[in-house]
This record gives sequence, structure tokens and C-alpha cells, in this order.
Amino acid sequence: MSVTTIIIAIFATIFLLVGLVYLSQARERARVAKIRKISLLTERHNRMQRLLHELPPQYLNNELRIMITERSIETISELSSLKDDDRSRQQASQEQDYLKQLREKNPKFKPVIVTNEAKAKEVRVLLESLSRFVENQNKRRLLDTGSTKKYLAHIGLSICQSKADLFAARAEVAKKAGKPRVAIHNYHNAIDAFKTLSQNPQAVKTMSLFKAKIKTLEQEADQQNKKPNKANNSSNGEWDEFLKDDDDWQKKNDYDE
Repeated sequence: MSVTTIIIAIFATIFLLVGLVYLSQARERARVAKIRKISLLTERHNRMQRLLHELPPQYLNNELRIMITERSIETISELSSLKDDDRSRQQASQEQDYLKQLREKNPKFKPVIVTNEAKAKEVRVLLESLSRFVENQNKRRLLDTGSTKKYLAHIGLSICQSKADLFAARAEVAKKAGKPRVAIHNYHNAIDAFKTLSQNPQAVKTMSLFKAKIKTLEQEADQQNKKPNKANNSSNGEWDEFLKDDDDWQKKNDYDE
């Protein structure tokens, strides 16, 4: 075998090895990219499902539900093509049925009252996430400007409503406990939750309802004040308890900032 043949064979072997290494690396990059895309699509799909099924239904309308469900179906369908599993295909089918129900029956959903601060924060985080999602859909030209503005207005109202609902729930608890002034304080906070939407008709309607409840509670509080006190110490104790309760509610309002 000549020297030239040996050299050619060596270079051919080197090129072959380099090609095999490059091919192996390309396959690994493709595998990693696929895993990342599956993870991204899974996370996106989970977020949309949380918006649909973990948000108290009173904070969404069916237009928003339809839009979110459409994007969720697109995501799970793409995910199914990458994973090629029965579970994803079954989930896509279930979501198609849910979308059909929304479009054809326009169902009504029973409100779920939020009664604790942790849940209220979770609701607000989900609504803010939905707001960013809508804006992103507009940037990707999947939503027109008119629909985007309408959806964002509804979400903004829902964020304020979620804050007001928590204070209203506290007010009801205080009212049942015979603490009308604590209830009044919380209804005032509920009204303040709408201060950025003072021209919104729905916000104005809700604030009027709270004001009417405040007026009724003030009358109850006046009636309590007219009742004879058993002892000065007892009266002072009740006043101290009110001040303590009032201070406690004020501290809890920090989440609202």
C-alpha cells in the first residue's frame, strides 16, 4: 500500500469520525431542544388550565374562557404531536368538548366566594398572569386591538373586584359577630378597592351597594350606642377590643398595596 493511499485512508477515517461526532451532537441538541419545548408547552398548558379552572368563575366571562380554551387546545395539540401519547390526545378531545359547550350553551358558573387573604393573593396573581397573556396574544397578532382592550378592561375590573370581595367577606363576618363598626371599616376598604375605576358602571354599581350597607350598619351602630352600659369597665373593654380589631384589619391591608 502506497504512502498516498495510507494518507487518504487516514484523512477519510478522521473525516468519518468528525462526521459521526457532529451527527451525534446534532441528535443530542435536537433531543434537548425537544425536551425543552415539551417542558415549555406543558408549563404553558398548565397555566391556561389554572386560569380556566382555579380562578373563581365570577372573574372570567365566557369570551375570555373561549379565547383561553382555544389557545389551550392549540398548545395541547402541539404537545401531543411531540409526545405522541394517548393522554395528551384524550385531553385535547376533552378540551374540544368544553370549547363546544362554551360556544353553544354559554353556561353560567356559580360564584366562589374568596374568604381568606392567601386565596385572594393567589387570585390576583392569576388575574395579572391573564392580563400579561392577553397582551402577549395581541403582540403576536392573535388578538385584535379592540378585543385586547375589552379583555384587559374586564380583567382590571376583576382584580379590583377580587380585593373588594375579600373586604366584603370580612365585613359580613364582623356583622354577624355583632361588630358593625368593624364591618363598616371593611366596607369602606371595599369601596377604596375600586378607586382606580370610579367611572366604570359596574364598579359604581358595586360601590353604591356597599354604601347602602354602610348606611344600614351605621344605624345599627347608633342603636348599640344608645343601649345602657352595664359598667364603664365593660364599655371601655368593648372599645379597646374594637380598636384592636380595627388595627388588625388595617395591618392586613398591606397585601393590597
